Amino acid sequence: MPVPDVMLISPPDYNTREFRGAQPLGIAYLASTLRTQGNVSCRLLDANVDGPTPIDQVTAEVIAFVEEVRSTGGHPVVGISTVSQVIKTVVVLADRIKAAFPDTLIILGGYHPTFAHREILRDFPSVDICVRGEGEQTLLEIMCHWQEVWQQNRAENDLSHIRWDHIAGVSWRDGEKIVANSSRPNARDLDLVPFPARDLLPGLASYPVYNDTVSGTVRLRVSLMSSRGCPFSCSFCSIITFYGDGGGKPWRGRSVENVVAEMIEVADTLGAGHFEFQDDNFFVRPERAQAIVEGYAATGRDFSFAFLTRADQIVRGESYFPALRDAGLRYVSVGIESGSEASLKRMVKETSVELNRKALKILHDNDVAAQVEFIMFEPGSALGDLQDNLQFLEEQGLFGYFPPLIFGGLLLFPGTPIRQKIARERGTTGSIHSNLPYSFQDGRVTQVFDLLRAFEMSMGPQWFDVSFALLDGIPTMEIELSANGESQSDAERLRALAEMKLEFFALTRIPYNLLRRGLAQVANEGSISQRELLDGSWRDQQEIMERVQQLQAFLPEVN
Repeated sequence: MPVPDVMLISPPDYNTREFRGAQPLGIAYLASTLRTQGNVSCRLLDANVDGPTPIDQVTAEVIAFVEEVRSTGGHPVVGISTVSQVIKTVVVLADRIKAAFPDTLIILGGYHPTFAHREILRDFPSVDICVRGEGEQTLLEIMCHWQEVWQQNRAENDLSHIRWDHIAGVSWRDGEKIVANSSRPNARDLDLVPFPARDLLPGLASYPVYNDTVSGTVRLRVSLMSSRGCPFSCSFCSIITFYGDGGGKPWRGRSVENVVAEMIEVADTLGAGHFEFQDDNFFVRPERAQAIVEGYAATGRDFSFAFLTRADQIVRGESYFPALRDAGLRYVSVGIESGSEASLKRMVKETSVELNRKALKILHDNDVAAQVEFIMFEPGSALGDLQDNLQFLEEQGLFGYFPPLIFGGLLLFPGTPIRQKIARERGTTGSIHSNLPYSFQDGRVTQVFDLLRAFEMSMGPQWFDVSFALLDGIPTMEIELSANGESQSDAERLRALAEMKLEFFALTRIPYNLLRRGLAQVANEGSISQRELLDGSWRDQQEIMERVQQLQAFLPEVN
């Protein structure tokens, strides 16, 4: 087998505890375009497939690839998909590669290089090129030019001799000068983009399965993208900015036929049975969403699916949900964001608390689970906003929701309008390679924020590990027992399952109870007794942990 021309990496994310192992479609799309349109072979490295891979192991894999390419007389290229949360890890990896093999071409693409391309090239000498915006055609032209340069023996092992000024969407160094070429227009027809090269990623069984308790089926889960972009402009989101430089429509959808064809392919070749649409906003056109899933259902294949959208779109598309549920809809990730009207307005969400309530009710009435996205803290948060949020969570049956909604703070990353606004107001930007910190005007909010952070630091690791073990194990066990029927031999496991559900419920409520106590204390007394409250939560947690430990022998192994 020939050695690939380029390694594309989804780098390890050591910060996002809720990361659940979705397939990195970005690098898979790049690989499919390279090999179908340029005959460029790729190797993909998903450094999050089984939890974030240690940086030393990632480094060793990349160095081994570089050595393999060089041993055959090739010229190695490493491309790294980069969001702001992982830029520090990416730079460590790039520095290590360059230290070992300086003639390796290192390319960064994705959200952070789009917004911080000049700063990356200024601050990080190990990075040679930044790709801005959609990267398929840009990377294809980079690779074609790279191969042409070496075939003509013009590089002489000195990358500074190579010019990239003819490739749109590229930022690079011309001596000491940083050059940002013209932007590349966004792809108009997404049907022309080849399906992701999933064959270069680990098999679907390497990723978390979906335990479909509705049908009693364990399904292999696959990620899909049926569209790109979003027509809304929330102040905390960088999607509009990312696609905006390329011009054209803020939202573009693939044809129904094209999406259904991909679903058929991944079902027949990879055994996929659960489809997670990772579109920024799948429900922009409800009739299109329904046509996709009903078009696939018409093939007779058994499946379930889920997608992401907004509360107001759920309300506007209410009439579609019975048919979507009949087709196999199991859950919707919905951007609720807040239970405070004032906070929703500051975030330019263009929704309301009442719309949020209606959206959750529509999902509940149609027996569709809600995966709630929530921002408990944002720069303008006052004590009243936190109280409104807690009341909303309690009223909507979200008190104890896992992963916890109350830890979510708005992050001011590059490309978000709210970061630009706060930077202008302060007259400073801070490092573009970091989340811009902010403080609350209301000192009581700061105390509540610090209380929850102290919980995460002191108790969080154990709490998260056990909660996730129960979250994954309970539905797996439920499906196994359902398949066996209620035999006498399973009576003990059935009792254990019921007890585990109760313990999971009690465990996930601990930080919510901590928030409730903290809010009441700071509202009544003006300050929080942090140590006293944390000690109480610790005692509650230890009691539950002791009971859970006795039940864990009944939990099945899950991937």
